[in-house]
Amino acid sequence: MPRRIIGSVVGALAAASLVAPVAHAGAPAKVSVRAEAPGRTLADATVTTTRAQVKPDGAHGCSGTSAGGALWQATHGGWSGTWFDSFGDFTVDAIDGVRGPADFSAYWAFWLNGKLSTKGVCGTELQAGDTVLEFLCTSTPDFSSCTNLPLELQVVRPRGTKVVVKVVLLKGDGTSTPVAGATVAGGAQAVRTGADGRATVALRLGQSTLRATHAGDVPSGRLHCVRGAHGGRCGSADRTPPALTLKGIADGQAFDAAHAPRVLRGTARDPEGASVTLRLTRRLDGRCTRFDADRGAFRPCARAPRAPFDAGDRATWSFLLPQRLGAGSYRLDAIATDGAGNRRVLHVRFTVAG
Repeated sequence: MPRRIIGSVVGALAAASLVAPVAHAGAPAKVSVRAEAPGRTLADATVTTTRAQVKPDGAHGCSGTSAGGALWQATHGGWSGTWFDSFGDFTVDAIDGVRGPADFSAYWAFWLNGKLSTKGVCGTELQAGDTVLEFLCTSTPDFSSCTNLPLELQVVRPRGTKVVVKVVLLKGDGTSTPVAGATVAGGAQAVRTGADGRATVALRLGQSTLRATHAGDVPSGRLHCVRGAHGGRCGSADRTPPALTLKGIADGQAFDAAHAPRVLRGTARDPEGASVTLRLTRRLDGRCTRFDADRGAFRPCARAPRAPFDAGDRATWSFLLPQRLGAGSYRLDAIATDGAGNRRVLHVRFTVAG
């Protein structure tokens, strides 16, 4: 049997498990996907799987609701593999162009929910809340395991504006061991874990995204924390929307024609970054028009695109209108969206005199 097959399923599996048929497609589900190469995170996203089939080699199908389909979404089609009829599945050969060495001393390993998977990526149908991890495994000489294994960052307990965390090394079989000397970064300052794998992290005001690293091991997933007036809280999923402000236009403000807005601007801040979209609607003499960024003009609301227009992904964002706004009553909607899909929406109403 080729060592590539052995490597891709990470271990000496029974031959019967290798020839198991690909699972039937399941229902779409919201799942987490991460892909790690040495010194580089290639993908780290929460996606909702679809029923649309993908074809990593252009010929053989992989259901969109499988781990392979989720990986396809998270990498924007950026993984490729080799189909093996005897395996009934793909091996993952490259993610975002990153391949293992030709001698197979490192290969892409597939883990599901913190454990080594005994199936291939296309033969693994996902359920809501599942976590998929692909990492470039440096093989032990007998291909039974990896010399580099994934870290996991766990919350032990909150402590006011701080949080006690624990870093463990996952073994792939459901067991783990604490890691001393791991670095936990993303808080007010980086800290090191003690002999028990624990550390106390002071959270930043607002949002903090914590991550654990240790030389020779695969970094942990991100732990998202929020510090408020009554202390901090953390969760493995990012459920906190970006902080969003609008500058230069206050709700209810009235402008004369000479000082009417031309630049729409504000801030959008999130540890993972955020993109901002805008919608600008005008009413004048009983008519509703909406700004169409593609045409650079206001069009009747029924004809203008309903989707908001893009204001970029900078922390300090701005959009330059073709000219100062004319007379009318306006509503400006700003929507900030982070990588996990959390959204913050603000709107202001203002007028411009004729």
